[in-house]
Amino acid sequence: MEAIPYSLRVRLSDDVPADGQFRVMRRIPQFDGPETGLLPLKARKPPETIRAAVFNVEHGYRISEIADFLQSCETLKDADILFGNEFDDGTERSGNIDASRALAERLGYQYAYALEFIELVNPRDQKGYEGNTLFSRWPIVKADALYLPEGYNWYFDEQKRIGARVAVFCELDVAGTHVGAVSLHLENRTSPEARAKQVEAILTHAKRMFGDLPVLIGGDFNTNGFDYSQEAAEAQYVRQQKTGEIVDATEHEPLFRAIEREGFDYRACNGERIETRRRPTCDGFLKLHLDWIVSKHTTCVRHGCVSTVLENGDQLSDHNAVWADFRL
Repeated sequence: MEAIPYSLRVRLSDDVPADGQFRVMRRIPQFDGPETGLLPLKARKPPETIRAAVFNVEHGYRISEIADFLQSCETLKDADILFGNEFDDGTERSGNIDASRALAERLGYQYAYALEFIELVNPRDQKGYEGNTLFSRWPIVKADALYLPEGYNWYFDEQKRIGARVAVFCELDVAGTHVGAVSLHLENRTSPEARAKQVEAILTHAKRMFGDLPVLIGGDFNTNGFDYSQEAAEAQYVRQQKTGEIVDATEHEPLFRAIEREGFDYRACNGERIETRRRPTCDGFLKLHLDWIVSKHTTCVRHGCVSTVLENGDQLSDHNAVWADFRL
């Protein structure tokens, strides 16, 4: 995406308190829709199943190592679809690269990238962009983006930003079978009820765009079961240390009821109380189940979770990757 000079980014952000995020976003062409990278794909035979994976790359500041990991990991290296969250474009912390394109070129994917936030705190960012990316080893027929109902205004956060949470929608041609795919990132700094409204908006748009096609939706649902304040996180960490269990997000997040009402399945394609996110607390790490894949008009035949902690203890991301295989 084309860069916006830092001084202009700041001037645009000055209108957010009075006009709100969405009115300001409408003045910025980068929020108009997804950027697609329709890179050449290798010819592939019709598959018996397709593998989808979710990976929040924590901005992609270790994107080269992440690419090495995805190429070498037996479970993830042949994923047909990758739902990607927190992909930087032009931020100093990740080397001012376009992380989505870098990963797509290394792994042989087409991709669609939607801008979620323009970050404002670092004038050395060439662009300061962060967003969601959907990667596919099958041709992307069309792509769209949906900005979600606001659960939190990031302009007033210490991580000052223009933007809103976004979902990327792609129609894929999987050897002649068309499949809908959605990469989402729900709000963390809000209530479970607000996340449910975001999911309802996504499901409505998916029905409008994909009709009766098979649909796979994946990403960081931020299903922490609370408002994600540090106080709530510390309290949950204490409970986790006593019980030894990760909170069952399905009991505390009404978005799962919305998913089921629209005919989507989350039970068959995800483990129960698995660790997909490590959130730092005062005394250690709170383990959370935030990353999910849900499906409609498909059959999940297997699923799992892959740790992104390396043998030396370093972590490629604060999230693990989740995956599932589907028969269309």
